[in-house]
Parts: sequence; C-alpha cells; structure tokens
Amino acid sequence: MNTLLQYDLLRLEAFRNNQSIRSTISISHTPALTLLKFTPIQYFNYCIGRIESPEMLDLIRGFYADTFQHQHQVLIDSQDLVSKEVLQKSGVYQNVKRISVMKIDPKSVKSAAVSPEIELVRVTEDRIQEFAWLYLSCFEAENRHAESVEENFLHKSRIPGISFFFVNFQGNPVGISGLYSDENVQILSVGAINRSHRNLGFHKASLAHRMKICQSGKPDLPIYSWAYEGSISHQNMIKQGMSLAQQLEVYEHVG
Repeated sequence: MNTLLQYDLLRLEAFRNNQSIRSTISISHTPALTLLKFTPIQYFNYCIGRIESPEMLDLIRGFYADTFQHQHQVLIDSQDLVSKEVLQKSGVYQNVKRISVMKIDPKSVKSAAVSPEIELVRVTEDRIQEFAWLYLSCFEAENRHAESVEENFLHKSRIPGISFFFVNFQGNPVGISGLYSDENVQILSVGAINRSHRNLGFHKASLAHRMKICQSGKPDLPIYSWAYEGSISHQNMIKQGMSLAQQLEVYEHVG
C-alpha cells in the first residue's frame, strides 16, 4: 500500500472515534481505487488508485457530491497512462501538481550537524491541544470544524506507532513534526514550521532528528515520507539523502 494512503487511513479511522464527526467520514474501496472523505476538511477528500474507465469518474463524483463545492482530487501513479488519458479526456479534471513519495534506507542516513538550540520534544497528552493549534498554524490550514480539532488530535496521538514532536528553538515551539512506524515501515509523517521561523533550516533539522530516531530504533526498516514536487520539504528530503520511490499525479475536480 502507498505509505501516504496507509497513514491517512489510520488517521481517518482514529477520527471516527470522535462521535461528533463520525457521520462526516467515509472510506470506500473498489478493486482499483480507494476513496477517502472527511467532508469538512478538504485535504482528506481524495481517491487514489487506477481509473480504468470513464464510468469510474461517475462513481467518484457521486462519492464526493456532498463535499464543499464538490471539491476532491484524484491521485494516480505518474506511470499510469490509462488513468491519465481517462482523466485528461474527461474535461472536468485538471492536473495541478505532483507528490513525490520519498524513501531512504536507515543505513544510508547522513550524519548532519544540528544546532543544539534546535530539539524535538515529544508531545504528551496534556499538551495535545497546544500541538493541535500549532499544527494548523504551521500549515495555515483552513478548518471547517473547530469543535473537533483537539479531540481529533487526541485520538490521532493514540494510534499505536505514532509519535508527535514540537520543534523547539531556544526552548520555544516553532514547528511540529511526527513519526509513524509498524512492523514493516517507518514514516516521517508530518513536518512544518511556523511562518515566522521559516527559511532558517529548522525543517531540515527536524528531518535529520527524526531520521536518527528511526536509525537508532528500527535500523532494518525503510523510512518514507512525501512532499509536493519542488517544494522546500521535497528539496530538504533530497538533501538528506532520500530518493524517489513513487511519483503521484494530482488531478483536481474543476467541473
């Protein structure tokens, strides 16, 4: 399974423990496609897999008919020429960006000099509210369901294998990061820096810190992460020695 999809499925299943939003979350599987939906949060309204016929687009649009302005995205492998042709001929989907799924063997992790003023501080349950709102601030994320934010993050933090961290500079949180691991894989799941402290090397330092945690904890399991192609996050992953495992084309519904 694609690691991005694996992690997002874990998150949505955790959010379903929140009774106030359970009815807004749907997950559907076909042999070729997995469809995710969390109607108030645009990020989660996407499907991933193969689009084998124009008729599949009718199924997809029906699934997302109750989202905000019917917004959703279709993610396909960049080598999947059949899906690409179906989407391009539809006239209602536009290729807007690419996601690079990146990978590194822990034994290949580069040693990096990191300022002692920068540290990762594990998030405990008593600080999950602080983490939740800093997370949204770092991503400048639109939130359409404020009443569920803190509880959602609490449920997410309880997923086995998940760890969240504050990225601290001189003792103060300036960003957030996370890790997920199971018996098969390690994922650098999230990482972002608040606007006021960007372009100072903190994101790259957070990557280095988390890779070292993976290297020391489960040195035989591969490390994955993902980012939009060409973004600062993507560039930092390359600088830290990660290489492309899969490229996903993102098609946005515009019809």
